[in-house]
Amino acid sequence: MQLSDDLITTREVLDWKGLHLLHFQGSTCSQKVRILLAEKGIDYASHPVDLPGHENTRPRFLGINPRGVVPVLVHDGVVHVESNDILEYLDGLPSELPSFFPRDEAESRWVRESLDLEDGLHMDLRTLTMGFVVPGRLARKSAKTLDAFARSGAPDAARDREVAWWRNFAENGIPAEQARASAAAYAHAFEGLEKRLQDRPWLIGDRISVLEIAWFISLHRLGLAGYPLARHPRLERHYATLCERPSFAREVAQPGLMGLGLRAYGHYRRLSKTRLCDVL
Repeated sequence: MQLSDDLITTREVLDWKGLHLLHFQGSTCSQKVRILLAEKGIDYASHPVDLPGHENTRPRFLGINPRGVVPVLVHDGVVHVESNDILEYLDGLPSELPSFFPRDEAESRWVRESLDLEDGLHMDLRTLTMGFVVPGRLARKSAKTLDAFARSGAPDAARDREVAWWRNFAENGIPAEQARASAAAYAHAFEGLEKRLQDRPWLIGDRISVLEIAWFISLHRLGLAGYPLARHPRLERHYATLCERPSFAREVAQPGLMGLGLRAYGHYRRLSKTRLCDVL
């Protein structure tokens, strides 16, 4: 999705030349885009956004993307948002490498339906992330931060939904029934992928595609939450195969103190039997 220039109040980005990515290391949507960039060998200028420090709720960032989310791609001054749209845009850039998108109409229909399903589960992924992967005290946004988030930037319905979700999370956390509903939504989606892998090596058929990138990120994040992926054996094996690709493994790695903290928190939840698998 390309944003119109009149929505961009941080005008400096309109003069940026080349390919620029605003992203966060632990953002699943950012990870998808970085994997495709790595797989296709596309060079870009990296602009990390401090999500834990709420940089995405401040006027400068909201002047680039009024929705207040990452990733954001800026190519020769043109701003693109929404990760799956960015994937398609990047795949269409001139390259000697094969496309990760469909070759024919039948493939296109299946890929579009699957990407729409993956995108539609975004809030479920956040629910399971904030419920089981990230400590609540680090994940919650203060009322002051949310008020500023709501007021800043151009009016945007998607940002209003973001603010509403974070307010509800601050007040109620992630109730068990909400977690179970989100896990059930993913279980249904995973069953469809399991069937696709019954008679083909890749989700699109004979080659790796954008579907591997999009669903790999969800599989990895749910694994961190404690989802029992063994319920879908073909998909579990497929995920393990993708983990062997350097670009996939590198982009979901969590280096430094943040990674150490998340691993320690995951270990605590495992010992205390409070992982996702324990509430299903």
